[in-house]
Amino acid sequence: MHTLAGDWWESGSWWQFVITTIVAVAVGALGAFATTRASNPKRRLDYSTRTNASLFIASHNQTGALQVTHHGTPVSRPRIVELEIRNAGRHDITGTHFHGGEALKFDLGADVVGVLGVTSSPPGAVVPAVGIDATSSHVVLIPPTLLARKQVTRATFLVDGPRAEVRCVQAPLVDVSVREGTAPTQPDPHRFTNRMIMMIGTASLVWLGLEGVLSAMGQ
Repeated sequence: MHTLAGDWWESGSWWQFVITTIVAVAVGALGAFATTRASNPKRRLDYSTRTNASLFIASHNQTGALQVTHHGTPVSRPRIVELEIRNAGRHDITGTHFHGGEALKFDLGADVVGVLGVTSSPPGAVVPAVGIDATSSHVVLIPPTLLARKQVTRATFLVDGPRAEVRCVQAPLVDVSVREGTAPTQPDPHRFTNRMIMMIGTASLVWLGLEGVLSAMGQ
């Protein structure tokens, strides 16, 4: 009985069956993971406040030594707010991802006097049409637009009021994660490909090593 058990355990064909099964399952799992990842692309939009600074120092506010006007309208507590919006996902965000054609909205915490400028990078990227919400003077909006993969948009505003945190108050984006972030890190665009190669390579090395063991056992 012991001999039969030993023969079964040491059988090269049994080990070959086990190894083949493990490799097949691993390759199948990798394929399924890659298919799922491709059919459900991860989209993410990050926003952050790059600048939120007063144009006056305390002494100017007290003495009225300086005045700021915008198109002839006095601004008593002028601030510059620069909002950065970054497509941090792996795929484009298009106008179709804006549910019901609703706009992306941000509350700057003070009356928005004007939009001073909007830029997008890399060169050639679509520059969104940024405006002030007609229903709230504190809110700016970005209507449905193309935000390409890795696109960074910066919008600069002149506001009138004390410093306040910039908040996203409306994010009607379908299958897009919207979050406030800090300074972005540069992801490795080849990370997923490299991981797949490493996993397949490891499986291949294991197979070759065990195949050598089987060959030795058969001699």
